[in-house]
Amino acid sequence: MLTEINDNLKKLVEIAGLDFALEPTRYIARKLRTGEAIPLVESYYQPFAPAPAAHTFTFINPVGYVWIALFQSIEVSQNGVIELTAYLDDAIVPLLYIPRLVSHTMNWAASLPFSFVMKQTGLITYVNHDAAAQWISVSSMGVYLRKDVWEEDSKLMDMAAEKYAHLEVK
Repeated sequence: MLTEINDNLKKLVEIAGLDFALEPTRYIARKLRTGEAIPLVESYYQPFAPAPAAHTFTFINPVGYVWIALFQSIEVSQNGVIELTAYLDDAIVPLLYIPRLVSHTMNWAASLPFSFVMKQTGLITYVNHDAAAQWISVSSMGVYLRKDVWEEDSKLMDMAAEKYAHLEVK
């Protein structure tokens, strides 16, 4: 019984050591501190004609990096009904509608699962669904991780997932 408990505790300590798989914010902060990840700050203002006006932004990762996180502030004009559609490496991200009755700022952050990081390019399309002209203002900080670090950490997570897929703690 004691041997079994010790074995399970050793496994749990090893899993806890893989905190990047369990705590993305902590992982990102550590990678930024070590220089394995870099932040890029961008902002833009986009006026829209009445519906169905649209504007598309294309962004490309720095060479040798993958995109792993985004911290963003979006402000939309009064009565804005704006749809955001994003493609990361040709994979669609669910639609985001931003309906507002008054001018409003929305702050959000996202860290992407390792299986869904942007490896090359991203495409974001904003569409105005309101009959009136609108505007959107976006400020963001993207976090980019060195591709070799991402590949190595992905292998470690895959190995841990395979190794502990059937772990039962008693």
